[in-house]
Amino acid sequence: MLQNWLSVAGIGIDLLGFLLLLREWWLAFFHESATLDFQQRRAWEQSLRHHQHTHASDQLRAHLDASHRIQDEMVERAARGRHIETLRSRKRAFVLATVLIILGALLQLVGQLPAELFSLFTGAG
Repeated sequence: MLQNWLSVAGIGIDLLGFLLLLREWWLAFFHESATLDFQQRRAWEQSLRHHQHTHASDQLRAHLDASHRIQDEMVERAARGRHIETLRSRKRAFVLATVLIILGALLQLVGQLPAELFSLFTGAG
């Protein structure tokens, strides 16, 4: 009877592993979408800045250049932080999913051993 429950537990753990793997893929997909949106937004901002820069006086250009540089640094730092956090989250999800899938597969294999061999290894029936 224990042997049957090992197979059931293995299937359940396998399912958890695959669900975590799906979460990792979901994170990758939405991170990629967010990165593309960020790049489009940055290109639009660059276009606006170029327009402002060409129509500004010399004194105002110096101020615009300084403020744009500060804004760029802040935006890049925030984007880098989000990217690193997403990669960490994806790595944790992937490693845990891999462990669960392997553990689930092993439990399923143990659950499918012939009863005599299972009894020999575990001393249970």
